[in-house]
Amino acid sequence: MTETILAPSGPLQGIRVIELGQYIAGPYAAKLLGDLGADVIKVEAPDGDPMRRWQGTEGYSPQFAAYNRNKRSVVLDLKTDEGLSALLSLAESADVLLENFRPGVADRLGFGPAVLAERNPRLISCAITGFGSVGPMAARPSYDTVISAVGGMYSQIVPADSVRPLGPAFSDLLAGQAASQAVLAALVARGRTGVGESISVPMVGALIDFLTESASTFLQTGEVSHPDSRPRRAQAYGFTGSDGRAFIVHLSVPEKFWTGLLDVIERPDLADDDRFSSREGRVRHYDELDRELKSVMSTRPRAEWFSRLEAADIPHGPLNTVADLFDDPQIASMELVENLTQPDGTTVRIPRHSVDFSASARPVYRAAPLLGADTAAVLADLPITEGARS
Repeated sequence: MTETILAPSGPLQGIRVIELGQYIAGPYAAKLLGDLGADVIKVEAPDGDPMRRWQGTEGYSPQFAAYNRNKRSVVLDLKTDEGLSALLSLAESADVLLENFRPGVADRLGFGPAVLAERNPRLISCAITGFGSVGPMAARPSYDTVISAVGGMYSQIVPADSVRPLGPAFSDLLAGQAASQAVLAALVARGRTGVGESISVPMVGALIDFLTESASTFLQTGEVSHPDSRPRRAQAYGFTGSDGRAFIVHLSVPEKFWTGLLDVIERPDLADDDRFSSREGRVRHYDELDRELKSVMSTRPRAEWFSRLEAADIPHGPLNTVADLFDDPQIASMELVENLTQPDGTTVRIPRHSVDFSASARPVYRAAPLLGADTAAVLADLPITEGARS
């Protein structure tokens, strides 16, 4: 089967990104840039990104496909002179080089920031690491769960009596977002100065920045946040209707949401309860109010509560699973799903990039590439030896 080559589109059309990423953080950052129209060339070792082989698959796991769309794959052995020469030649014509090796690896292999800047002063080099380049943990292997534990994320989502990692790859994804944002900022700066720069993105730093409310609250007041802290302050509650369907209500600060909720549930007596008569009281007595509200919400089906809550203009929504998500009428109306043809000819549905631009074409999606699928095409015009093309 001959692949149809689709030209990138979107606001980053014309920007070339060289990605030397593995697993999630680096590949996700490059995927975000590719979704915005950048030409992303993924440079892989001869055995490929280890994410290709997740779930026992041979080179094309669903996880790899998710983080590596809108890219081309080039195989280079960077431990050889030919492979390094090819990479440096690619960097000369690139705008961005992004990697997520341990600190010092790029320098040891011969493509550290100083070398890259000498070859291409306009190049923006971005390194994602676990803990940066200093400190007692800097040289350690850094995976998402380690960063999420060290950086405080799990303390915000895991109950105190449970020592178990939960949830998606928070730290990897947040580091990828931080890196892509930093690259975009550096591209803007280069537009003014004409010169690139090197960027360092420590995963633990990106995570702490994301936890800015909890971190700042502690630094200013000494208060240690826990999984219930944010819902308590935000006055957010979770319920299950009589039909067993779960949903969320968010009362926030405006008093009208609290008084409106009392009308919805037909419990005006709660307004006169000293525990709940003020917002501060409701924060202090969150658990008692939660029990009161749960007992009421369990008496009617979710759809009936939604009708009442919507009429009262109170923020609410279903607690969707991923299986529910794309059948949700709101999500469906936003057309956030694309059909994508994979290298084997099968068609799959994928979540599309959610941002639309009024003056830029909607990105054209390419499936994640097979290992080395684009090596010959990408390297064909580079001034390198034939050994680097193999």
